[in-house]
Amino acid sequence: MADHPSTVLRTGLGLRSTSAANLLNYTAPESVGSSAIHRTSVGDESPHYKPEEIQSWAYEHLTEHQYAVVRDLRQAECDLRRRYLETTFTELILDLQEDLNDLQEAELRGDEDPDERTRLEGRIRKLKERKALRLAEFDLMMRLSADLPEIVTSAVVVPSPVAQLESDVAAPTRGVPMRRDDEVERIAMSVVMRYERSRGWTPFDVSQDGEHYDIRSESPVGELRFVEVKGRAQTGAIMLTGPEVDKLRQLGERAYLYIVTQCRGAQPRLRIIRDPMAQLAPEMLYRQVQWLVQDADWSRKGEDVGALL
Repeated sequence: MADHPSTVLRTGLGLRSTSAANLLNYTAPESVGSSAIHRTSVGDESPHYKPEEIQSWAYEHLTEHQYAVVRDLRQAECDLRRRYLETTFTELILDLQEDLNDLQEAELRGDEDPDERTRLEGRIRKLKERKALRLAEFDLMMRLSADLPEIVTSAVVVPSPVAQLESDVAAPTRGVPMRRDDEVERIAMSVVMRYERSRGWTPFDVSQDGEHYDIRSESPVGELRFVEVKGRAQTGAIMLTGPEVDKLRQLGERAYLYIVTQCRGAQPRLRIIRDPMAQLAPEMLYRQVQWLVQDADWSRKGEDVGALL
């Protein structure tokens, strides 16, 4: 099988996969050996895995699926090409065989042409040989194998500092370090998916596809919403990455920001902001990689859907 790069993340919840494009969300530290990285890593309570354990997980969860997809696509391609070749070669051989039959009838009438007969028989033989050779190539094309994934490299990903800007850029006036909570994010995604279905739309989770938004939702008449989902355990400011800001700005009025608050409570609340980059004023916190939107900003914009079960 051809190389198919993937990224495997080790988090507090174990291993999971994501698109390699998500690496665009990260930036290299000012100093590789910085004490900030060391301090963050020391308290890491995520489970540790040996390289062979990661390879085994990746083979089961990524490679086997990729193998099945490639196999099905290759089978469909081979079947289509085989039908085409079967039809083409059969028609050519039948045409030559008809010419040979006419020549044999002429010989019965005494009009012999041994050179032409030899030529036709030779062409028919070569076409049959070529047909057999081409069909055998399809068998070779279906000889697929899935190798154990190779670990190319690894990296430690830590939160960016809140405010380490260039000297000619004003420091942010507000903001505190924020930590990703996978459980809150999962709840927020679930709330948004249920909400979209409740209004008759069909949502697709593309959060792992490197699209830099989380959900693509389609209406029964073909309308599209490109949704970035942000979840908060209670409420407060939200963080956007540089690629998310760029994507939301690029999508314009097709972009939606769904903010789910009270994710730890019994009734999460949802606010929807269309074309968020035209309505909000994100504050850059770190090297155009991290942007903060205060709750005083987003909570006054868009539509307050209210509490959802």
